Amino acid sequence: MTYTKEKKKRRTSAPIKEPDLSWLRAISLRNINSIVLFPLFAALLNRIPYLSLPEMPIAYFLGCIIFWYIFVETTVRKGAFFDLHAAYRLALYTVVSAGILVNSVIVHFISTDLLIYITPLFLTVAIVTILIGFEEGAGVGLFLAFIASATFRFSLDAFVMLSIISFVTALATRRLTARISIARAGFAVGAVFVALVFARSFTESAFNWIQLSAAFLNPVLSSIAVIGLLPYIEYATRIYSNVGLLELGNLSHPVLKNLSINAPGTYYHSVTLANLSEAASEAVGANPILARVGAYFHDVGKTKRPQYFTENQIGDNPHDRLSPSMSNTVINEHVQHGVELAKRHRLPLLVEDMVKQHHGTRHKLFFYRKAANRTGSTKREDFEYSGPKPQFPESGIVMLADSVEAAFKSLRNPTPGNIRETVAEVVEAIYNERQLDNSGLNLSDLEGIVDAFTRVLTSSSRPRIEYPQEEPESEVADGDTSAEQDGETRKREEDI
Repeated sequence: MTYTKEKKKRRTSAPIKEPDLSWLRAISLRNINSIVLFPLFAALLNRIPYLSLPEMPIAYFLGCIIFWYIFVETTVRKGAFFDLHAAYRLALYTVVSAGILVNSVIVHFISTDLLIYITPLFLTVAIVTILIGFEEGAGVGLFLAFIASATFRFSLDAFVMLSIISFVTALATRRLTARISIARAGFAVGAVFVALVFARSFTESAFNWIQLSAAFLNPVLSSIAVIGLLPYIEYATRIYSNVGLLELGNLSHPVLKNLSINAPGTYYHSVTLANLSEAASEAVGANPILARVGAYFHDVGKTKRPQYFTENQIGDNPHDRLSPSMSNTVINEHVQHGVELAKRHRLPLLVEDMVKQHHGTRHKLFFYRKAANRTGSTKREDFEYSGPKPQFPESGIVMLADSVEAAFKSLRNPTPGNIRETVAEVVEAIYNERQLDNSGLNLSDLEGIVDAFTRVLTSSSRPRIEYPQEEPESEVADGDTSAEQDGETRKREEDI
């Protein structure tokens, strides 16, 4: 009896378990929009010219949601840039929406029977691949291929053909560095399209010149449209392709010209930094073009007060007449002014990030120690850069290169061994300060970066051969010395 009573008491006193509602956290407005609402909007947008739903509408809408989530959304969530800037997702939505509308209008007003050959998938896939990346471009291509094939009565043949063309387009347009390469990609995709149609004609025992012509001209004409649209998209979104970045990095930009005139020391420091950053990015598989251009612009804020930075000083140091707190404020100002210039001149969003992140949250130890020696009650946090810490590999590389280049200049005996030791010490110090936690760089990457920095700095510190000075030869005419010629000249003058 006692046991039974105690058992009942335990049952009544035991706390009631609340239902697990952790799964509700995954349901947010952002997730609903990116997983459900946008693919449904895209599906409806595709049907605007027809003013009707396709066959099997439930399969159509569910297919759009599934294809978008599997091939596009999962890829987008892996990219750091989409978390940094909402402009990336907005640009993706805009380009895909415009592409779907163009595809459906062209097919509706020309001929549904030619859907496979005249759907300009190259236009949308190429823009997404060039601006954002290969995986995103290939995913968008598969999504568009499904939508187009649904219009053609869920034709598996149409889906396979358009999927192949989308994938080939993404392959042909990734990592381009010149606008003419976009046109070449259009011709290459056109040739592949013609080969597929030609092979298909053998299986159907039919040969159609209209289909062949449309298959070739479709990507070629689309490539011309991409070349024309790309600069406007880059300027509007501030998301730049490698082609646009190279145009910014040719040193003729007004911001860089102003830097070379008003802060020449900073300008040459930035050029050296660009060489270091490019070599390190190539070593670890980052984007060397983005790293180089970011290095060019990372210190443009110093044009406001260039005399307060060591590389632009000749003898006089204005900080000797300022308090440490005032010097700290002046140094911080170059980051804020650099961000203002980046926004005013619509520089790439990632370049603006590098301007903000290249110092991270590091401390200005010189001015902190100077203030501590004066007052003794100075907070270290007051002499900290506002950050944030680098958020992607190229930004972390620019931070490392900035500190390494400054340390290299202080070397009195720049032998290869001393250079490597100094580079390794600087990189290790920044790593131990946890400035690279969010950059995506691991220890293996840091070893490659140290090797790349050492190689570039060692090459730049090699001495030149000293050329011997040649003594000027005395001019001799008809075997006479110059003294004899002068004497004869005086005699003639006396006779005259």
